[in-house]
Amino acid sequence: ARQLYNASEQERLRRDHPGESDIFRCRGPYSCYVKGCLQPTYGLGDAYLKYAHFNHFPGRVVPEPYKPPYIRSAPQITRRPLASVSEGDFLVLATDGVWDYLSDQNAVDLVNRARKNGENAAEAVVEATLELAAARFGIAREQLVSMPTGRQRRRIHDDA
Repeated sequence: ARQLYNASEQERLRRDHPGESDIFRCRGPYSCYVKGCLQPTYGLGDAYLKYAHFNHFPGRVVPEPYKPPYIRSAPQITRRPLASVSEGDFLVLATDGVWDYLSDQNAVDLVNRARKNGENAAEAVVEATLELAAARFGIAREQLVSMPTGRQRRRIHDDA
């Protein structure tokens, strides 16, 4: 994700949202937030920062002035040559909801184990994340996934 402390992203937001003095807030040199809510300016989720009709969920309402989109979901593509890629190599793409609980090595181990057992690797990563999130807060996985979306659930786990 492109981070907001990038000067070109700050300028883009100022240009795209004139008159919105709260377009971003910086709490430090590397800690800036779009509308005080989110650091990256490109993302897959956070629809309330992209579309007005999602700006009503509890805990996720941006006050006026509000003229989305603030963040973008169109990917920024960078090509890099890969040296020595072999059959069976893989790439794990995941959200912060996964990386809050799994290390790089945990994710690699889960994917390898799932592939070896003929299981769905993505499901294995999500399930492990949910188990770890529930355990951290002393609740059962079933309790976590049955919680309604919103502020209480997000305090425990950012969706994977």
